[in-house]
Amino acid sequence: MKSQIAHSLQGRLRLRVPGLRFLYAEREEIARALVRMDGVISAEVTPCTEGVLLRYDPHRVDGQGLEERADIVFARYAMTAYRACHASAVPEEAETPMSTARLARRLAVNAGALLVGNTVFTGSLMGNGLSKFTSIEALASLGLSAPMAQNAWDGLKRDMRPNADFLTVTSIVASLLLGNPHSALMILALSDMAELMTSFTIERTRSSIKKMLSVDDSEVWKVMENGQLRRCPIGELRAGDSVVVHTGEKIAVDGVAVSGSAVIDQSAITGEFVPAEKREGSEVYAGTVVKSGNVQVEARKVGDQTVVSRIVGMVEQSELKKAPIQRYADRFSNYLVPLNYLLCAAVWLVTRNPQKALKMLVIDYSCGIKLSTATAFSAAINTAVKQGVLIKGGAYIEQMSSANTVLLDKTGTITEGRPKVVSMRMLAHDMDEKEALSLAMAAEETSTHPLAGAILAYGHDIGAQIPAHGEVITEVSRGSRTDVEGKTIRVGNLKYMQENGVCAAELPADAQGAIPNYVGVDERIVAVLYAMDSPRVNVRRAINALRYDGVGDIEMLTGDMESQARAVAELVGADGYRAQLLPEQKAEAVLKLQTQGNGVIMVGDGINDAPALAYADVGISMGSKSTDIAMETSDVIINRDDPMMIPQLRRLSRATMRIVQQNFAVVIGINTVGLVLGASSGVSVMMSALMHNMSTILVVANSLRLMFFPPVEGR
Repeated sequence: MKSQIAHSLQGRLRLRVPGLRFLYAEREEIARALVRMDGVISAEVTPCTEGVLLRYDPHRVDGQGLEERADIVFARYAMTAYRACHASAVPEEAETPMSTARLARRLAVNAGALLVGNTVFTGSLMGNGLSKFTSIEALASLGLSAPMAQNAWDGLKRDMRPNADFLTVTSIVASLLLGNPHSALMILALSDMAELMTSFTIERTRSSIKKMLSVDDSEVWKVMENGQLRRCPIGELRAGDSVVVHTGEKIAVDGVAVSGSAVIDQSAITGEFVPAEKREGSEVYAGTVVKSGNVQVEARKVGDQTVVSRIVGMVEQSELKKAPIQRYADRFSNYLVPLNYLLCAAVWLVTRNPQKALKMLVIDYSCGIKLSTATAFSAAINTAVKQGVLIKGGAYIEQMSSANTVLLDKTGTITEGRPKVVSMRMLAHDMDEKEALSLAMAAEETSTHPLAGAILAYGHDIGAQIPAHGEVITEVSRGSRTDVEGKTIRVGNLKYMQENGVCAAELPADAQGAIPNYVGVDERIVAVLYAMDSPRVNVRRAINALRYDGVGDIEMLTGDMESQARAVAELVGADGYRAQLLPEQKAEAVLKLQTQGNGVIMVGDGINDAPALAYADVGISMGSKSTDIAMETSDVIINRDDPMMIPQLRRLSRATMRIVQQNFAVVIGINTVGLVLGASSGVSVMMSALMHNMSTILVVANSLRLMFFPPVEGR
């Protein structure tokens, strides 16, 4: 939304604002806002031309000052424009790739033609002038290049200039004219193999998105008009229907609890690692799991209207917006295509030698330039795979190398995703820590709550033993109690203690970011256990390594509470944090940074991270427990719990882009020399082809260096 002055006269200023093409519905509102500026007489906003025409009083305001004030108005609509850009139907450059099955058949035909043409039918099927075009290899080349020829023709009509496909087809025909059908088949094979990799990735991602989150259980318990429960398909549910969800079941609708109570694990949606209590009037989301209790939910949103379905919709929209690196080599070679034809025509006019003229097409830049990126990216991806990382395409390598902002999810990414007891405070002087812990373990022994597991693990670590005790009674979102030697032992939150008359002379202040768990014996609190979701090993070191490598801003995004977010951000050294965010708000945070011109890397592991992962320039799913949707949405998958892999990928991507630049220099240098020698000397066609292939060999050899790229030291 940053404007540029297209034309300026006294009293008249025309601005160009690229983002306006996405703001057709807001054009009149923008015009009214501009007219309200001091000194502006009229304003015309034209989204289709990305133009704004301002007529102003030159005695009251100057043109430069007017542009600055107009930019303030445009900035208010930056988020709207960027969101519309992501959601636009099909990008201008978007192309529908061939299916993997079709590309596999093309490669099989290519290999078969090469085999048969060199063993069974080694000659031409027809004589005379058609002999070069009627061998098995030549006919296969012409047949397989037909789709390219169609794309070349369409591009010529659309852009009024030859594109990379046009040059490829010309190279194939030139190879056949020179009696070298092997080269024609090789050009086609390389092109098909590159497209096969792209098509396979796209098909797999879309298939996984359609499966969604396995949220759509086939059936739910619906409450009928007579109050009875009936098992019915989820597709029959409508807004206003009521369903009952039992312990261990997944909620399939967005709605409000109307009766019952339950502890619900909603970390997949909100990122909170502690399950939340849901009672009458509480809002619940599809995709969350009932850990204990039963709850009746009135459906407010079903099917495609649920939070989970909206997440998947955002993911599908973001698939339309990808980095241009996959077409970068094609665009670059397009710029050089006219040069080959001009040289061919010039050599023919000067020498009248068709062999020399055709060498101007045989020695082309297209194949080498494509391999300059393809081989480097393939080697980098291969190296990453060996280290437990899947990069879904070369586009993300380039964007990772230039990104200046990294956003990190908290639960399960920065932290381990499970609470641990980090400290204990004794309030009673007549017992020691081990005795108090033994009593707490007795009250938590059969509880499935994550905090109970943390207390039991802490007790086992220091050697505390669980004494004989009575039945453990758990009270939802409060705590649990039992009897030990006639004493009532309670473990839970402060509210639970106060409700049961358990108190202490003086309660300690809460540890910053830690969750207090009070241990009560009869009517007094004897100890406080503090639990936190601890940061992963090496996460602070990983953040420092990213800063050292040029990343300017590292922030944490989480759906967890403010106190926990602040504590973790300070522990790991993040530049900032944003807490209590829903999935859509995480995506908004990514979009806002992008509107400011930042390249954004998002790292997460859950369903609630999926929209942000999809909208980011590079989405990284990290951890062996990453959810399926996060892995399918993300562009990079780190299948291990090691934060140091993030700076390692940054180093690998920057090294890859350096090698790509070196490859470009090699291809352009050697092929330029070949073109000069081919036009000015009697060098043979074979020697010209050898020089052309030499650049390809050097490019591949240079790219293979990435396969020996060293890991981060000390990992």
